[in-house]
Amino acid sequence: MREDVPLATVTRGPLVESVHRGRFVFCDPSGEVLEAVGDPEVPVYPRSSAKPFQALPLLVSGAADRFGLGEEEIAVVCSSHSGEEAHVEAVRSVLRKAGLGEEDLGNGAHPPLYGPAAEALARSRERPRPVHGNCSGKHAGMLALCVHRGWDVAGYKELEHPVQRGVRAVLARVCGVPEGDLSPARDNCGVQTFALPLRALATGFARLATGEGLCGGIAEAARRVREAMMHNPYLVAGTGRFDTDLMRGAPLVAKSGAEGVFACGSPEGGWGFALKVSDGAKRAVGPAAAGALARRGVGVPPGLLSAPVHDLHGGVVGEVRPAFGDRGSGFGRSGAW
Repeated sequence: MREDVPLATVTRGPLVESVHRGRFVFCDPSGEVLEAVGDPEVPVYPRSSAKPFQALPLLVSGAADRFGLGEEEIAVVCSSHSGEEAHVEAVRSVLRKAGLGEEDLGNGAHPPLYGPAAEALARSRERPRPVHGNCSGKHAGMLALCVHRGWDVAGYKELEHPVQRGVRAVLARVCGVPEGDLSPARDNCGVQTFALPLRALATGFARLATGEGLCGGIAEAARRVREAMMHNPYLVAGTGRFDTDLMRGAPLVAKSGAEGVFACGSPEGGWGFALKVSDGAKRAVGPAAAGALARRGVGVPPGLLSAPVHDLHGGVVGEVRPAFGDRGSGFGRSGAW
């Protein structure tokens, strides 16, 4: 988009070989923009960054308490997990406690995102099943909500099903957007995703992180989701994943989404942050987000501020890094922004 700016560069040798553009915004719980780069009003599909909000009806309804779901299970409901053993077992636990089985999952199957887990599955001559899919925790949570409410589990992914209507209502309330303005589309796992301004996504994470602007049961549910994610960052993503490593090193509640989306909130700072890489490049998300957060004063683990580019022999031949320096410093080392 015309308003987008360089967020991350890919260097090889002395040259900037590629540039990833996009936008980001910091907001407080009232929705006030604290800082913006690019246009924060342009809508985005939050994709998996919305999973903490999609989990809220499970807690508000009482389903999580009825089925005795603990923090680890709540964390995996919010996850885009890597399909490692602990992730798969946590999803199975949610299903088992709700009286359901793996066959009820409607998220589709793909190999585990964690390479060794995918290799182990292949060596055992097992085919990937929906429980290995990165969205299986979210789907298990939605199915548990269906059981609690007595709703039909067969159509839980459809726009007019009570589960998706409830998610839409909660997303609108938490992010401060009129429900009718949330434009629906189908996510890759089959459920609904709703477009909203990037500013609204940041506002939602500010409220998730602080509880400000929320009331009653939603505020309490947000607290439980926030604590479950921050206490169990490994279950939110997995080995070597940006969300996990960031939450282990900084006091944030964080969630990435497909197509270059990332969002997080700071309970201590009282703000939310949302970022969109315009070309959807996954490789740009971590360095760009880490760079923006570091400019805000967050103690980001240094290893997250760049990502190596490897050749086919495992050697480092370049790196992905933020396209900007410290606030007020003008151009970064890459010469962008």
